[in-house]
Amino acid sequence: MASLANAESLHKAAKDKLDHLKATFATGRTKPYEWRLQQLNNLRNMMESEMEVFCAAIQKDLGRPRMEAVLGDVSHLVGETDFAINNLKSWMEPEAVPTELLQRPGYSKVIREPKGVILILSPWNFPIDLSLKTIGMAVAAGNCCLLKPSEVASASEEALARLIPKYLDTEAVQVMTGGPDVSTALISLRWDHIHYTGNGSVARIVAQAAAKNLVPCTLELGGKSPAIITSGANLNVAAKRLLFGKLFNTGQICIAPDYALVDEKIEAEFLRILLETLKTWHGEDAKASSHLGRIINKRHFHRLKNLLDTSDGTILAQNGKMDEDSCFMPPTLVHNPSKTSPIMQEEIFGPLLPIITCSSINDMISFINSKDKPLTMYIFAKKGPEIDQIIENTSSGSVCINDTIMQYANSNLPFGGIGESGTGRSHGKWGFDDFSHVRGIMYRDTWVDLPQRYPPYTDSNLKLFQRLLVGPIVPPGVKKAIMGAGAVTTAAILMRSRL
Repeated sequence: MASLANAESLHKAAKDKLDHLKATFATGRTKPYEWRLQQLNNLRNMMESEMEVFCAAIQKDLGRPRMEAVLGDVSHLVGETDFAINNLKSWMEPEAVPTELLQRPGYSKVIREPKGVILILSPWNFPIDLSLKTIGMAVAAGNCCLLKPSEVASASEEALARLIPKYLDTEAVQVMTGGPDVSTALISLRWDHIHYTGNGSVARIVAQAAAKNLVPCTLELGGKSPAIITSGANLNVAAKRLLFGKLFNTGQICIAPDYALVDEKIEAEFLRILLETLKTWHGEDAKASSHLGRIINKRHFHRLKNLLDTSDGTILAQNGKMDEDSCFMPPTLVHNPSKTSPIMQEEIFGPLLPIITCSSINDMISFINSKDKPLTMYIFAKKGPEIDQIIENTSSGSVCINDTIMQYANSNLPFGGIGESGTGRSHGKWGFDDFSHVRGIMYRDTWVDLPQRYPPYTDSNLKLFQRLLVGPIVPPGVKKAIMGAGAVTTAAILMRSRL
């Protein structure tokens, strides 16, 4: 009975939050450009003013070095926010589109209007960036939103709950903290959009709950993102950039290279460089290094240990001894683990890097295509047909060539998965559009009104419309010229009307 009463209490608290935000949205408070710009400026001010607080929280939760906290959370968020501030006005402008010949005289446009009230379920691995970045996209699009930060990163959760009301409009942006029971209460409600970042298992629960209320979702997931090392790659650069992407945040990042496919012709040399690089960066015992973080908790520590213990591969390097008490997991290279082992079936989300020997590009492509479509893919190769061959014959959320994780930092690129790695897009204009309802509008003049479109329908009118619609009553070349001129006219009308 107590648990039932608690569930009912949480449901009521969640619904009260939603009702309050819906009432705020109904006033139109969040729609003007000035309000959106002010919230983005406040968000940026928060990151500058509270940088030390956020870095300390990230260090406490994840043991992440300050450099990685600044790069991965603070500076990236500032860059995303500046990009939105500089482009917001143009994103909000109506977009003129052509109007077909039979719909004239008239003109058409597309507007982007806020969806309403957004629920944001953020993860523990980048607790500041992925919480505040998503709030930034939501308010830029003119929405109200509620953030449910991850309780796993408890220091970051506390900082967000305390500081967001200090900087952002509390009538339109709110926070609700707690564990899975709070998330369960929240996703049962009828939001206008849900944005979830995390793993596929929880994403299915979120999507099923949302489907009951026909709530659209953005699901930012992960999967087994491959790194391909071809015979033509710059091996010294490839080794450093591969390990940088793998060990950033101790591998607890959805776009980390999950495993490496290495051409057999250069494998021995590449492995030698990887081992030297690890030793240069972190010495013989990475536990003593100040440049490597920790696993988030003991549950994930044991999960990673089990992946390693059941890999059936050769341990090429393990820089230090794993330590349960401090949740230290050393950087580990695993050579040719069993393809059916858990480490090759599940997303690793830690500093373990399986390395698979491949005989050809086709071998690599087949290996990638035997698995679910990944969130991203990394290719280390010379410019040339090999890169095109790999991209054209595989599918992934994104691709980065001759580097890792840097594509995430480009606000002009969409970020999101496909299939098991997620749905929806974020970053820059892509995130603005994801949180906007894209609405088509047509304006028709009344000074021309063809009687042939109305009953009584006659054979002659039917033949006329068949020729107009199927044609060709107008030669294709002439029609194309007319349509082109129509698009220019439509744009001119829109500019004059300011609609």
